[in-house]
Amino acid sequence: MKPSTLMLKSVRLLAICTMLAIGAAGSIGVLAADKDKVIADRQDFMKRQVREWVVVRNYVQGSADQQAATAAADNLVKLVPMIPDHFPPGTEGPTPDGKYGTKPEVWTQHDKFLAAQKKVTDQVATLDAAVKSGDKAKVEVAFKELDVCNGCHNDFRAKLQ
Repeated sequence: MKPSTLMLKSVRLLAICTMLAIGAAGSIGVLAADKDKVIADRQDFMKRQVREWVVVRNYVQGSADQQAATAAADNLVKLVPMIPDHFPPGTEGPTPDGKYGTKPEVWTQHDKFLAAQKKVTDQVATLDAAVKSGDKAKVEVAFKELDVCNGCHNDFRAKLQ
């Protein structure tokens, strides 16, 4: 190979490596911003579920009607199965308010995380059926068995403050 051909190949290789390095550096910044957005969106998603839980709780306590509780329970039936979608790998970190953080067990014990979510999904379906039946005693039992969010939060969320 001629020295000029070797030099040309070296320059091309250097240019390609430089472009890859610049692209990777840019991607890291995007990933950090994306991670922050995922965490913020996850927090909003969880708060949305809490608002639905409160309506059902209020029904159990007698300060909300069955129609409102039915709508809330129906929403929970739709929302709870979406929980894993809000925990993509690489999105550990504190909530925007800094009070809580996602434990690494969400990913290191992912089967356990999915099993907990599945259990809550089944319990929410039971709660939904109880609310629709209008039998407050059944609703109270289903609501207590559900234990709100503790089935996942105890194992997969850390209190930071």
